[in-house]
Amino acid sequence: MSDLMTFEEMQQNYHGEWVLIAYSSTDENLPVIKGQVLAHSLNKEEIYQALESATEEHLAIEYMGQVPEDLDLIL
Repeated sequence: MSDLMTFEEMQQNYHGEWVLIAYSSTDENLPVIKGQVLAHSLNKEEIYQALESATEEHLAIEYMGQVPEDLDLIL
């Protein structure tokens, strides 16, 4: 498992990748501020597979890049 990182550090280190985060801090709107990267991949399916074996209580999946405007997201 990686060391605790800020969200900005994650964006720099894993740009263009999907990231599974065990977060330790969020802001009032729930975006991740700090956490540990449990898995990262260009393929989001690999992140979902990693999620199945994660035992941490507070988890988030984030994309570390620009989301295309024509992509619909369900939150």
